[in-house]
Amino acid sequence: MFKKIAIVAVLVALIGAPAAVAQTPAVQEAMFSFIANLPTDFLSITPPALKAKLDAGEKPFLLDVREANETATGYIQGAVLMPVRTFPRNLDKIPSDRNAEIIVICGSGLRSSYVVMALNSMGYRNVKGVALGMREWNAQNFPVVR
Repeated sequence: MFKKIAIVAVLVALIGAPAAVAQTPAVQEAMFSFIANLPTDFLSITPPALKAKLDAGEKPFLLDVREANETATGYIQGAVLMPVRTFPRNLDKIPSDRNAEIIVICGSGLRSSYVVMALNSMGYRNVKGVALGMREWNAQNFPVVR
């Protein structure tokens, strides 16, 4: 819980603070220190760790937020395909259980991080994005459905 509050505070400071305040050395040092000390798996899962979970029979809710032309090149079996811009209109497809394990996938990790933040702000407590997204999944030669 403390981590979530700290993240929100940093985001508010970055977005909402007057530019002069955000540029003071003390504020910058605090923000950079916070970011530098995030755990390596903070709100993310590596492709090898996700593959190990799936191979072990675990069934997290997989949400692929790439566009249709991207998912046509391959997606992780069992993933729900929902382009990021359609996410707000498709909340009924997301598990209603706020403790459900949800793993969000995109091409590189950027779009999935937006959805991870949105789901966290909606009260979901077990959401992670795939680090480096499908780019890294494919680089590892992990299986995809076409």
